Amino acid sequence: MLIRLYFLLPFPVKPDQIDWTPYSLAGVHQDLEQGKLVLISAKASWCITTWGHEYFYSQDPAVLKLVRSEPICCYQIDIAELPHHQFKAWQGYFDDISPLGVILLTQNSNHEVIKRAITIEGLYEQQLIPEIKKLRELQTEPSYRVVHIDP
Repeated sequence: MLIRLYFLLPFPVKPDQIDWTPYSLAGVHQDLEQGKLVLISAKASWCITTWGHEYFYSQDPAVLKLVRSEPICCYQIDIAELPHHQFKAWQGYFDDISPLGVILLTQNSNHEVIKRAITIEGLYEQQLIPEIKKLRELQTEPSYRVVHIDP
């Protein structure tokens, strides 16, 4: 008897979900230099919750509309496959023991990289769209730094 194990195969991309690219540091740098916003989905193969959240927000019509109408590149990374030192770095990105959720990156007019981390709880609270919109605004605003000048 032939047993079908379709659930072990990766899901094909449908027109009603985000088309993910495997994480590549070189790709992220190139996209930032081209003025794109970068969305990185950090999930772990051992955590069904992250897979579920990604599945739902990647099919959310409002998220899809935003991703398709703006210069946004979407990457996926499975942190379970990372060496220990890289896993620790991802914990630092989220400032959390569990580096799962979404990282948003953009570069402003002074070529400074701006990062926002949204944890799984933040995705549940639907913080993704407001954060993307905020970063798109910051992308075009000039950077202002407070400088103390002695008289």
